[in-house]
Formats: sequence, structure tokens, C-alpha cells
Amino acid sequence: MEKKRHVFDIQLNSITDTDNPTKKECEFILHDFEVSHNNAFISKTTAEKTLHTLKDMPIVCQYFPVSEAGAKDDALGTHGAYLDEDRDTGESFVGLNTIPIGVFTEDAYITTIQDEYGNDKEVVAGKGILWASRFPNVIGLLKEWKDAGIPVVSSMEILYDSYLFKDGVEEILSYVYEGHCVLNSENRGNHSKVYPAYDVSKLNKLVAQAINQHTKEGDNMDKFKKIFELSHDDIRTQLYNELDPTLGERTYSWIADVFDSYFVANIYSYADGNEFDKYFKFNYTKSDTDVNIDFDSKTEVFLKRNWEEVVPEDIQAQLNEKDNSITTLKNQLNTLSAEKENIEKKFNNASETIIQLNTQVEELTPFKNQVEQDKLEKALNEKKEFYSAKFKALNATDKFNEETVQDLVSKTVLDNEEGQKAILQLNTMLVDMVVVEKQTKTEDPVIREISSKRENLIPASDDFESRYSN
Repeated sequence: MEKKRHVFDIQLNSITDTDNPTKKECEFILHDFEVSHNNAFISKTTAEKTLHTLKDMPIVCQYFPVSEAGAKDDALGTHGAYLDEDRDTGESFVGLNTIPIGVFTEDAYITTIQDEYGNDKEVVAGKGILWASRFPNVIGLLKEWKDAGIPVVSSMEILYDSYLFKDGVEEILSYVYEGHCVLNSENRGNHSKVYPAYDVSKLNKLVAQAINQHTKEGDNMDKFKKIFELSHDDIRTQLYNELDPTLGERTYSWIADVFDSYFVANIYSYADGNEFDKYFKFNYTKSDTDVNIDFDSKTEVFLKRNWEEVVPEDIQAQLNEKDNSITTLKNQLNTLSAEKENIEKKFNNASETIIQLNTQVEELTPFKNQVEQDKLEKALNEKKEFYSAKFKALNATDKFNEETVQDLVSKTVLDNEEGQKAILQLNTMLVDMVVVEKQTKTEDPVIREISSKRENLIPASDDFESRYSN
């Protein structure tokens, strides 16, 4: 039976001097009793059965020395995993290119620490020694990181043969400690910081097969190593099945994240002259039963992590209120956008109408100008006939034909002050040309008789005697 290997994130808790110059005492926090970053879980009850297996397990690492004395560019590496072959059977297995720098000297134990929120939390811890006199450069680098406040990360390795896989979480039911590796804890020299969760998964994937049921229980599985998936196990399996056949010789993959339309894969090669270790993003589509990778969408990517401050409850309440306000404003913005779109549509329609009307106006302008020209010429001819008759009646035809008079006649058709002045000048000119003949009239003499007697001079009687007597 071959047990399966799994690795958990751990952290170097302390390094202390001893009376013996050949060694330094150290303590590591191994794991808690919650679901890990790669969805693995060990219960307190299970851990209590296995604490004694940590004693005598190695502490290992890869070490890259400084480029020159005092350069401060030395660094650690990863598990140094590679695919090896059994010397007798030729069967593939995972080899680890690391060196032991110490050993656990006691059984693991359960203790209580405070988490980043100040809450008590139970964890599994282990104490050991580092061989200071044999590896002074490694110990010096670890102490440098500790003194600078840089967390020293590492990965705990276990072998297990019983587990329960359900709803994307794998519970380890029976295991033993195999050891752990101290990892590069910062970007240093030409070496990048190593994030344990991803390096661990890479190690397991070298000869892994994915679980493709949502609930699966295993016990005593011979010659089987499996990867701890983050989620979407069935999709991951099919992605592996489609991706891996396209890789070259001694080139392997580990799918770090799977999303609805794309996934991120760590592809690394140990081929001579073509060694690399990179992350790539691929788009893919899925149906009820299959997935299809768009290999043309392959793009190199890198991981970015941030430490975020814990937000107090009152501040979080204010942020939630702001979020609600933002949501309300977004809804109002959407409404205004719809209204804006409606107004723009009406404006575009109106603009098109105006353009059409302007086009029609431009087309009709020549006709309008012609009509106005004809109307002007008709009015001018009428004025010429009118004033020609006036001047002719005064025997002043020659005067009428003079350029000055013709210019005044042309201006009389203008409907403005200049036209009114032209009319006035022409009328004045006509009046001045009128000749008035003066004639002397003789008045007839008038005989007046004054009567001193005021009485009726016409007789009242109408008979002959009364009228003509006396």
C-alpha cells in the first residue's frame, strides 16, 4: 500500500539559542482544526491519535547561497519536486530535491494561540532543533527574517490512507507526519516568494488523479496519489484530461483556480534546456457533460496577494450604509441613463427631420429667389410706368430718362427708408415742374341801397294795386 501525500501551511514560531553551539531550538505551528486553504480538514480527534508520529521527522529546505559575500541575496526555494523513477520497477514517484537542516525532537502537541483578531484558537504545534553548525547560512537567513518581522512560511507533509471527500472538502481520517519544508518567505535576489498552498498542490499533482464524485470515501487505496482540489472537482478532472496531453516531455500542470469561464494553471517543466515554472490563464466552455479549452486564449499571469486591515463594526456599518447609498445612486443612474437614451433618440430623430427640412429648403431656394426676382421686376416696371406717365404729362420725358431719375425710380420698390426718400424726391420733383398760370378777374359792380327804414319791403297783398301803387 502506498499512502497519499498532502501538505499543509505552517509557520516558524520561534528560534532560540542553546548551550550547544551545534543546534538551535525551534517551534512550528503545524495546523488548526479548520478547513485549510486547499479544502483539507483534520479534526482534533483525528490529530490527537497522530501527534506522536511527528517526532524524528526531518525539517528540510532548498538553499541558494549569496552571489558574493555581504550581498544579502541568498534565498530558500520550494520542495524541489520532480518526477523520478523507481530504480528496480521503473514506476514513477515524486522525488524531493531538498536537504535536511533539522529534526523534530518531540511529539506534536495541541496548544492555544491568539489569532489576528485576538481570539483564542487551538492549533497543533511541534518542537525541534536546527543544525546550526552544519547549516549556519540557512539559520542566519531564518534569523534575519524573524528579526525583520517577516513570517517564515513552510509546508507540513503528511501521508494518509483514509479520508472522506464531501462537498469539495476532504477530511483526513488517518495519517502520519512525514516532515516539512521551510519555504522562501520573501522576494529575494532572483528568487520569488513561495506561497505554500500553491507549491503544495504542485507537488501532489505530479502523479495525481482528480476525484470526480461529490462524495467519496477511501480506505487502503494502493498506489494512488491525489490532489486536494479547491472546488469544481468534476470540471477540474476534465480540464486536466484535456490540458495534460498537450504538454511536452517532463512538463506538468497544476490547476490553481477554476472559474465559470476560465481557469489558471501552473505549468512547469524539468526538460533539459527548457526549465520553467509559470502560471497561465485559459478560457474554456462547458456543457452538462464536457469542457472545451480555448488554447489560443493562453495568457501568462501572476498571483497578487494583499494584507487587509480588520474593519471595526461601526466602520463596517457605515460602509454598508455607503454601499446601500451607492446601490441607490446606481439605480438612479440607470434610470437617468434610460431617460438620457430616450432623449438622445428623440434628439436624433429631430436632427434627422431638421436635416431633411434643410435639404428641402436648399432645393427650393433657387425657386424662391426666382419668384422674388420676378416680383421685384414686376413692381419696378409698374413704378416706371407710373412715373413715366407723370413726367410725360408735364412734358418732362427727357427728365424722366435721366440716370438720376431712373435711379430714384428703381429705389421706390424698396420697402425701407431709402425707398420712402426716393418717392419723396420724385414727388417733390414733379411738384416743382408744375407751372401755375395767374389770371386777373374783373368784379361786377354791385349796387347797394341803404334803407333807413326797416320794414317789410315786400307788400303783404298780392294784388296789382298793392304791389305797384305809390
